[in-house]
Amino acid sequence: MEYNESYKTKSVGAYAESLHKFVNGTEIIKRAEKSDIRVLDICFGLGLNLAVTIDEALKHNITNKIHIVSVEKDASLLHIVKNTHILMPNAGYKVLRKLINNGIYNNFSLEYYIQDAVEFIYSLDHKFDVIYFDPFSKKHNSEMWSDKMINKLYSLLRDNGVLTTYASSKAIKESFLNAGFNISSLTSLGSRYQPATKAVKK
Repeated sequence: MEYNESYKTKSVGAYAESLHKFVNGTEIIKRAEKSDIRVLDICFGLGLNLAVTIDEALKHNITNKIHIVSVEKDASLLHIVKNTHILMPNAGYKVLRKLINNGIYNNFSLEYYIQDAVEFIYSLDHKFDVIYFDPFSKKHNSEMWSDKMINKLYSLLRDNGVLTTYASSKAIKESFLNAGFNISSLTSLGSRYQPATKAVKK
């Protein structure tokens, strides 16, 4: 693994982490109940954040369109998701595999890019309602946490759009504040687990 980091914290279950920090943290299901939404997923990894999102949308009978744009540098991870049928949640991954193969399934659609995330994000000009910001840490992938990048993410959100990330350091929170976000901490899932950060575009 290029960055020598695990994809999810070892202190809590990966499913609980994705549900808490990204799905519930952005209130994406409530948003999708009201209107079509666009999601920017950075970075895809093993697709768990998206699989949990899809699973929750299915549970809540969401019929509005959920369009996802996702980027991942490591093409081998996509191969794993496409060919591993024991990944959980099962229903979410089943739809995600259909999206990877066909781009659209019912009210879900997916654009998936194998590309360096930094270059990809700076190339974007579409607006999003939700951003899942899940790159490797600042220590191992500093370009993804620069002030320039945070400002770009702010510009990609619609008004009242929301971004969540696992990071919660003082320096990172200051970067989000300086970009114009309103920020808050998501409650911890356990004593060994740091609160994640929620950033809402004013």
